[in-house]
Amino acid sequence: MLESIQLVKSFGDVTAVRGVSLAIKPGEVVGLIGASGSGKSTLLNLLAGLLDPTEGSVRLNNERIKGPAEQLVPGNPHIKLVHQEYQLMPNVSIRENIAYALRFYEKRYQDFRVEQLIQLCRLDAIQHRLPRQVSGGEKQRAAIARAIAEKPAALLLDEPFSHLDLPNRELIRGMLLDLVRNEKTACLFVTHDSTDALSISNRIGILQDGQLIQMGAPVEVYRRPYNAYVAQMTGPANLIRAKHLPLMGIIHAYQPNALACVRPENIRLVERGRFGGTVRNIFFKGAFCEVEVEMNRFVNLIFLASSTEKIKIGQLVGLEMTPDAVHWMRGSA
Repeated sequence: MLESIQLVKSFGDVTAVRGVSLAIKPGEVVGLIGASGSGKSTLLNLLAGLLDPTEGSVRLNNERIKGPAEQLVPGNPHIKLVHQEYQLMPNVSIRENIAYALRFYEKRYQDFRVEQLIQLCRLDAIQHRLPRQVSGGEKQRAAIARAIAEKPAALLLDEPFSHLDLPNRELIRGMLLDLVRNEKTACLFVTHDSTDALSISNRIGILQDGQLIQMGAPVEVYRRPYNAYVAQMTGPANLIRAKHLPLMGIIHAYQPNALACVRPENIRLVERGRFGGTVRNIFFKGAFCEVEVEMNRFVNLIFLASSTEKIKIGQLVGLEMTPDAVHWMRGSA
């Protein structure tokens, strides 16, 4: 198990990571979501042993991971970090890039393992090409294959889906799940896109200003966000102050400035609703549409519709939601 205990990292007067404690088990995928500058990459480098923590420690199977100040070569052989830039050797083939990680093993095992990884990471068609001759998705798969060649205990990924088109994102998400299950690796990846984290993670964490402010099962974090930041980082959210809820027919005993989260899927279009407004925008999403409704200058709502054939911009519509759709949060909008 890979774990961090009250990790803190400061650069001069700036604290990038603030008391982060987490644990990742073998065969588990954990996704960390955070905005740019929230400390995601710094945390990965601390976990990989590439940075010395200001406070706290990192442990792998109860053994402390040493930082660069304590060893000649930074890092740990049992923890592999895949950077956004892939860092493949440019002048050798994809197959040779993977084989390089196994250069100290006997040739027979090396050939067996490289072939196994090429099949597992779906690189057969491009294995003899140079990195500059393949796509970003293929480079990403090659970088992951090289990282897990020696069967590390932990695999860390920095924004693994950020430069990929939709087909490659889906391919790598499925491949990553297969790898973690087959190799029994503890996997942590950081991203700013909630779709990736929610879809494949056993647990997700939310980083805000270097702090891990919420951690849990994806469905729990999505439905019960700790504050407005978590709500917005995990998907579309209607953030409504308690004093405006009577506009929707909901009376609550909370303080007037208490903040509620209502997810778009919990608001329905009805012929005669308890409240309503004017359709301001319609955003086509493929299988559904996001419809933005203006109630007044204080409240604009987003709801989801499976069809917009009867909805037009400027149209008056009725809406309905139940009180249990409202989740009260800490913090402000």
